Amino acid sequence: MTIRAIFFAISLTFVVLLNACTQQPSQPTNTTTTQQTAPTQWFSGGRITDIYSNTNAANLNLPDFLYLGMRDIYYWNTKVPENLVVSSFPTPDSLLRFTMVRPDDRFSGIIQDGVGYYNRLTMGTSSPIFGFSSAYVAPGEVRLVRVVGGSSADRAGLKRGMRLISVDGAAIPNNVGAWNTLIGNLGMTTTLVAEDASGERKTYSLMRGVFNEIVVPVVRTYTIAGRKVGYLLLTSFTQSAVGELETAFATLKNEGVRELVLDLRYNGGGSVATAGVLCSHIASQLSGTPYVRLMYNSRYTPNNQQFAMTSPSNGLSLMRLFVITTEQTASASELTINALRPYIEVKTVGSRSFGKPVGSNIVIHQKSGYMLLPISFAYTNALGQADFINGFAPDIPAADDITRDFGDPQETSLRAALFFIENGRAPVAAKTAAEFTSSKPTYLWEQGEQKIPAILLPNK
Repeated sequence: MTIRAIFFAISLTFVVLLNACTQQPSQPTNTTTTQQTAPTQWFSGGRITDIYSNTNAANLNLPDFLYLGMRDIYYWNTKVPENLVVSSFPTPDSLLRFTMVRPDDRFSGIIQDGVGYYNRLTMGTSSPIFGFSSAYVAPGEVRLVRVVGGSSADRAGLKRGMRLISVDGAAIPNNVGAWNTLIGNLGMTTTLVAEDASGERKTYSLMRGVFNEIVVPVVRTYTIAGRKVGYLLLTSFTQSAVGELETAFATLKNEGVRELVLDLRYNGGGSVATAGVLCSHIASQLSGTPYVRLMYNSRYTPNNQQFAMTSPSNGLSLMRLFVITTEQTASASELTINALRPYIEVKTVGSRSFGKPVGSNIVIHQKSGYMLLPISFAYTNALGQADFINGFAPDIPAADDITRDFGDPQETSLRAALFFIENGRAPVAAKTAAEFTSSKPTYLWEQGEQKIPAILLPNK
């Protein structure tokens, strides 16, 4: 399953998947090459220490590399068929799909530009993108749903909630398929006409580019019923997010924030360690307590470990947290919710999250540059809980209001959280959580945009 522009988070957690039954498809025919058997351990002593395998693995051709990797570090490695004839599979993708345990595994993947993706994970550098994602609301109506911080779209002044009028002179199509085709065929530059909330229309010229993404683009404070309430938007859990989080929480602490709304509605995940930094800033009174426990297959039990929270200087020591979620909320985002629930009150606002309770270590094939991201561990919180394979249902159902920008207190999800803080109850929703989900617009993530999986990041 190749990870592409669209949301694809390889998350962390969960052992319940171990007992699910699955039926493997029949092996392709046309066998021509030597069959591979069980590999030796790629990492000495069962310790995963870097993103590259040992010399023998590095010298393998790509099909053998993928197959033996799944037989070695894959969480369900004992379920991968033995003596598979890898030459019978026409593509690396088809080989990987065959070795994945189903329906247990929806998340393992490969990426052709492995080194580039590793740099995205560690340094926050983007793919060459314009930096906007859209939502097809109705025939002829498309709104900007996300503008990536630091991108060409961001620098040009585009904002979430704007209505697109035309793209390179072409009017917005009357069906979502045509819109997807139009966006997918854009070149290195494009010109958009967009309309803001006041009805004013402007022309925006954009150029694809690589940039360092701003992952905490919005920090706000509000006064609700005499209390300072903070709002923080986090778009991914890259390692580069740590510095931005420290700056954001310094601002929130200086403002005297006693309640926090954390917006993770499109956050597909990232580093386990970064999730720990976030948890520690939210509930700094929990320093030294575990927030996640990891479990590997029998070959890699030395990697089993738990991570504990710290006490950062700008921690808020909160006893309650509101988290805005959608079905694009996954992986390390869900880990954060799950990790804090044993200790503080965590209320989810919006719609059901994605449900990704498993995680990956990454391995790069040096000869081809491909990255293999097999599910390699399960995780739980401090109480052994990891029961969100179907996502977290919202405690406070609310729509994803794409007509308003992030941090706007009138945006429906944020408004619902603020209402609860002020009144001690959820607002009366016009729709149920299921209805919100079923009636949502069609989200189209920009081609080339990659969401971060929740993974452990060894050294390069």
